[in-house]
Amino acid sequence: MNKPFFILATYMLFSTLQVAAQNYPQCVYHYFKNKKVSTSQCFDKENRWGKATAYNKLGKIIYESELRHVGGSSSVAFSYYPDGAVEKARWHSAPDAGIQWYNTTTTFSPDGSVIKTEENNYDMSTRVQLMKEPVEYKPQTQKPETASCAAIYSTEYYYINKCKFPVLVQALRIGNPNDAKTVVVTVGDTVKGGSFIMAEQFVELADYYSFSAIPTKNLKRRSYNVSLYRLPAYKQANKETRAYFYVVTNK
Repeated sequence: MNKPFFILATYMLFSTLQVAAQNYPQCVYHYFKNKKVSTSQCFDKENRWGKATAYNKLGKIIYESELRHVGGSSSVAFSYYPDGAVEKARWHSAPDAGIQWYNTTTTFSPDGSVIKTEENNYDMSTRVQLMKEPVEYKPQTQKPETASCAAIYSTEYYYINKCKFPVLVQALRIGNPNDAKTVVVTVGDTVKGGSFIMAEQFVELADYYSFSAIPTKNLKRRSYNVSLYRLPAYKQANKETRAYFYVVTNK
C-alpha cells in the first residue's frame, strides 16, 4: 500500500466514534430522546487537545471542530432542539498571546442540515453564508415538506502534522485578508482546517486560499524550515463531500 492511501485509510479509522473515544477518553455527551448520541466533546488524557462532534438522527457526522487548552484555547458551545438535535454550534478560538480571536456559529435544521454559518474575528469583520432559509422547528408529527434546491457541495481540507513539534496552520482567503482560518495541529495529528461551500460543484482550493504553517512557539537553536504540500489523492465521503489533505513537514 502506498503512503498517501495509507494516510487516508488511517484518517477514516480515526474519525469513527469508537477510535475517537480511545484517543480522547474524557468525553461529555448529549443525547437525542431516543438515547442516541447527538453531540460529543472529548479531550485527551492530559486535557490538552480534543474534538467536538455533532451527529444527525441517523448517526452521520454533521459537524466537527478541534478543541484545545494549550496555545491559547479553542471551544465549542452547542445548543439544541427539544428532541436533542443540535441547533447551533458556536466555535471560538484565540491564541495565548495577541489580540487575534475567531468564532464561527453554525446553525442546523432539525434534520441536521446546515442552514447558515456566521464567521467573526478580532477586527469585527463578519461573514454570513446562508445555506437555506431557516424554518420554524416543528415536532415530527407530520410529514416534512420537501423543496427543490441546488445541491450543496463541500470541499473540505485537513492538515496532517509530520513535524516533531506542534504547528499553527493558516488558510488565508485570497483577496480577503480578514478571512483567515487558523488551527493548531499537534504532533502526528490530523485536524480539519475548514471547508468551502459551493452549489453543484467542488472547487480547486488553491484558487481561493493560500496555506502556510509555522511552529506554535519559537524553537531556540533548532531549525524549523516548515513546508506544506497537498496529497494527490482525496477522500470522497459522499456525492456532495470531498476532502483534501495537506501535509506539514520540516524535513
